[in-house]
Amino acid sequence: MSTDTTGRAASVGLAFAVVSALSFGLSGPFAKALIDAGWSSAGTALVRIGGSAVVVLLLLAVLRPGVVAAVRHDAPALLLYGLLAMAGVQVAFFNAVRYMPVSIALLLEYLGPVLVIAWVWVVRRQPPSRRTLLGAGIAILGLLLVVQIWSGTAIAPAGLAWGLAASVCQASYFLLADRAGAQTPPLVLAGVGMAVGTVVVAVLGAVGLLPIVLTTPSEVVLAGTNLGWVVTAALLVLVSTVLAYLTGIFAIRRIGAARGSLVALLEVVVSALAGWLLLGEVPAVIQLAGGALILLGVALTRPRPETLPETL
Repeated sequence: MSTDTTGRAASVGLAFAVVSALSFGLSGPFAKALIDAGWSSAGTALVRIGGSAVVVLLLLAVLRPGVVAAVRHDAPALLLYGLLAMAGVQVAFFNAVRYMPVSIALLLEYLGPVLVIAWVWVVRRQPPSRRTLLGAGIAILGLLLVVQIWSGTAIAPAGLAWGLAASVCQASYFLLADRAGAQTPPLVLAGVGMAVGTVVVAVLGAVGLLPIVLTTPSEVVLAGTNLGWVVTAALLVLVSTVLAYLTGIFAIRRIGAARGSLVALLEVVVSALAGWLLLGEVPAVIQLAGGALILLGVALTRPRPETLPETL
C-alpha cells in the first residue's frame, strides 16, 4: 500500500473517529433528559443498548455479512465485547456515580485511553511515538480541566473500584475492536455485542441489581423544546449508539486502538457543549480551556502526511 493511500485511509479513520466521538458525546444530554423525565439510569441503558441491538440485528438480517461464520470463529471475543464494551461500561459507570460526583466518575472512566496505550506498549510491545505520548499527556490534562476533579469530595473505595472498572471496560471497547487478525465485520461485532449487552443488563435488572424504571412521560425537554420520550429515545439509540459504535469500530480498524481512544476524548468536550446547548448547563471558562487542550492533544496524535501511520 502506498504512502498516499495509507495516509488517506488514516484520514478517513480519523474522520470516523471524530463522528463517533460527536455521536457518543450527545448521549449524555439525551439520557439525562429521559432520566429527568422519570426513567432510571439502568432503564435508560437498557433501552439504549436493546433498541440499538434491534436496529443493528435487522441490518444484519438484510445484509447477511457472515454472522454465523463470525460467531463460530470469534465467539469468545464477541461475548467479551458485549459483556465489557457494551454492558460493562454503563453498569460500572452507573454504580460509580452512586458513590461520587459524576465528574469524578467520568474522569476515572476516561483513564481508558491511558490503559489502551499502556496495554499496546507493554503487551503488544509496540511503543507509542513521542508525538502520541505528548498528545496523550496534553489530552489528559485537558480532561482534568474539563471535569474539574478538584471540585469533588473524597472518593469512597467502592466508587473508586467501580470507576476503575468502567475505565477497564472502556479500554476493552478499543482493544477488542482492534485486536490483531480480527476477521469479524464491524456490523457483526456491534450487533452481536449489543445483543449480549442487552441480555446482561436485562438479567441484572431482573435479579434486582439494577433498578429498571421506564415510564411514558408527557414531556422530555431539550433546548427548550418538548421532543417527547419517543423522539429522544430514538436519538439516543440511532445517533448516540448505533452511529457512534459503528463509526467507532470502523475508525479503530483504520487508525488503531491507541489513537482511536485518544480521539474519543473529544466526547467530553461534545458532552459539555451539548449540555450547554440542549440542557442550559453553561460550561466554565476553565472547561473551555480544557476542551481546547483535548483538541490539541488529539491533533498531535495524527500521523504526519509524509510518513506512514504510527504503529500503536
